Amino acid sequence: MYLNVWTPARTSGRHLPVLVWLHGGGNVYGAGSDYNGAALAARGMVVVTVNYRLGTLGFLAHPALSDESADHASGDYGLMDQQAALRWVRRNIGAFGGDQNLVTLGGQSAGSADTCLHIVSPTAKGLFHRAIQQSGSCASTDDLTTLTLDAAERKGSDFASSVGCADPSTAAACLRAVPTTELIRATGSGPTSLWGANTGPRVLPRPAHKAWAEGRVNAVPTLSGSTHDEFRYFTALYVDLLGGGPLTPTSYAALIRLQHGDRAAAVLGTYPASAHPSPNLAYSAVGTDQRFACPARADSRLYSGRVPVYAYEFNDPEAPPFIPAPHTPQGAFHASELAYLFPMDAVRPLTPAQRRLSATMTAYWARFAATGNPNGPGAPAWPRHTAAGDRIQVLAPDRIAPTTRFAADHHCALWQPSPTPGGAMR
Repeated sequence: MYLNVWTPARTSGRHLPVLVWLHGGGNVYGAGSDYNGAALAARGMVVVTVNYRLGTLGFLAHPALSDESADHASGDYGLMDQQAALRWVRRNIGAFGGDQNLVTLGGQSAGSADTCLHIVSPTAKGLFHRAIQQSGSCASTDDLTTLTLDAAERKGSDFASSVGCADPSTAAACLRAVPTTELIRATGSGPTSLWGANTGPRVLPRPAHKAWAEGRVNAVPTLSGSTHDEFRYFTALYVDLLGGGPLTPTSYAALIRLQHGDRAAAVLGTYPASAHPSPNLAYSAVGTDQRFACPARADSRLYSGRVPVYAYEFNDPEAPPFIPAPHTPQGAFHASELAYLFPMDAVRPLTPAQRRLSATMTAYWARFAATGNPNGPGAPAWPRHTAAGDRIQVLAPDRIAPTTRFAADHHCALWQPSPTPGGAMR
């Protein structure tokens, strides 16, 4: 396992806040080296980006592997790698000018969902002191982010069969004999990938929502949010580029009925194609609200009953896009905010207005890492999030200010209509 460390130019004798960053990629792809921590380090912090095992290598559960384990469990290896990185930071970050008692764990997408899981993992206790979740929740989406060990083992057995290791008595040795390149090729990816955590007995003994209900959490100040148009990225990729072209009103309705079953009428009534510039954007709005916006808000509401929470929505409609999508304007798509925190001007240059937003955001993130509060001199005030106030900071080039319309704008009453313990909305 490898770590990448960025420090300010001068660290001698200083005890600087530390950000440990978990990359996204569905727990299937990505690397810590994809992120340049220089801009955040220039704000007076030490930035550590982490590599961890991915796909089958990081999250494959199988009965034969569980039988070999002292915990009688398998999978969650990627989470164990991330916690090993946090333990390394605790032992060694002082040599880089960092303070082992000022560690923020953060990530985006799968890295954010994994951060959420470490908040409820007893084996992560004391390894970090603040958390940042960007476009990935777990406490309000357990059904999407975690499986029971039994369910994970069943899926792992199906995977083992697909690579020629169906015999349970020899499955462990057989899997180890499969070339790594073949395991990676067979891993697959996408929004329905099975590669994620499971609730085994040690790393995740209980689902996140149950851990919060029982108060068995590593409750730390949290900065959490999403982007305004998250799902447009997935629509562009899986509909435009891989799916054969744009949706029509008829195919949009059929897709919603296929994916939402008995709830399809309510979804189509709330998101009619006619109310959006195109069926692609209607479909994107459904995915954004169901999978990202409302779960992020629900996690923030849940946490805010125990700890300080600062919630945001990134909303730059002109954010530099990742992929060409003629039928799906990207807007503030999934991962669009990363170019503002980890600038990559060589491939995704920012305009002057966007660079000003980037400067404000890196200052917010650095102050939060240092103090647990993003507010500071010269920056627009960012109110603490509470379930009652429900204020979420809008981060846009032309507006940095709180809104109370987030839940209405994203139709969260449809997706999370009833309260759960601790103030979250399901």
